[in-house]
Amino acid sequence: MEANDNLSVFYDEKVVVVTGGSGYIGSAVINQLKNYNCKIIRTSRNTLTPIDGVEDKIFDLKSKENWIELVSTADVIFHLSGNTSIAFAEDNMDESLLSNLLPINNLVYASKKLKLFPRVVYASTATTYGLTDEFPVEESKTPCPITKYDLHKLYAEQELSLAGQNNIINPIILRLSNVYGPSLSESRSNDRGILNKLTRMQFEGQNIQIYGDGNNIRDYVYIDDVVNAFLHASIINSTENIFNVASGVGTKVKEVFRLISLEVEKHTGVSALVENIDWPNGINDIEKRNFIGSIERIKAQSEWTPNISLEKGIKLLANHYAKEYIND
Repeated sequence: MEANDNLSVFYDEKVVVVTGGSGYIGSAVINQLKNYNCKIIRTSRNTLTPIDGVEDKIFDLKSKENWIELVSTADVIFHLSGNTSIAFAEDNMDESLLSNLLPINNLVYASKKLKLFPRVVYASTATTYGLTDEFPVEESKTPCPITKYDLHKLYAEQELSLAGQNNIINPIILRLSNVYGPSLSESRSNDRGILNKLTRMQFEGQNIQIYGDGNNIRDYVYIDDVVNAFLHASIINSTENIFNVASGVGTKVKEVFRLISLEVEKHTGVSALVENIDWPNGINDIEKRNFIGSIERIKAQSEWTPNISLEKGIKLLANHYAKEYIND
């Protein structure tokens, strides 16, 4: 991805904090920020492999003091840390709630104490809408979470919005649809990054299994487009603060799996068996959802629009893994 002129002007000499900077989306955001003349700070609870031009802070984001240090210097905060797994939230409700909400409480506390007004871009999820039957889904639709994970994300959204209304921070909330594509880091959650995992599995010679009939419709958005949405979100000037980040196009799950199988076969010469299996017992209904996101609001309020079609994105994904699995 090349630098954008308007973004170059905005980010020039800014201090940008990325929480969750070692994660799937966070690492990709940092990689793109390196194209701009800004100071990049990433946070983690664990020691990270150093990156040229990136300052690391080994911080517990549940600490008010750590947030005071971050907010005191930050112009923009990309908040991507916290639990990302629906299954983990169901099994570890207290820990999931704390990881998603307490850092935001402390961010708001630090901003209020320092009387600063940072732009905060928060990674939320389109699954906060719950089960939907009218498409595309617009941001005006009232959220109706049906999982603990989505409920916790909605709590975090509401905390940020309240702080924005009280002029404590300047928040932008991005509700992400199904994100896929190669990054410097892969998702650590078993129920995230499914297309990436399926592509890797087929390169390893495993068959592809589809739960149910595969007719569920999803909105898949490529990682580079998601990263650009984060960067453009920093310069949105709007009374609205919640935006969908999606492709605006719905595709049946079975069709996506078919595209992956065909692309990997081009590299391996081996056709994978795609088989339908029953849904596991106890699976949450959110996994059976249909979703297409409206992206008219973010397109109207910024220069952002998705550029990578699903077909091109899957080709890029397969090419990425081919470098690892295929000896040219």
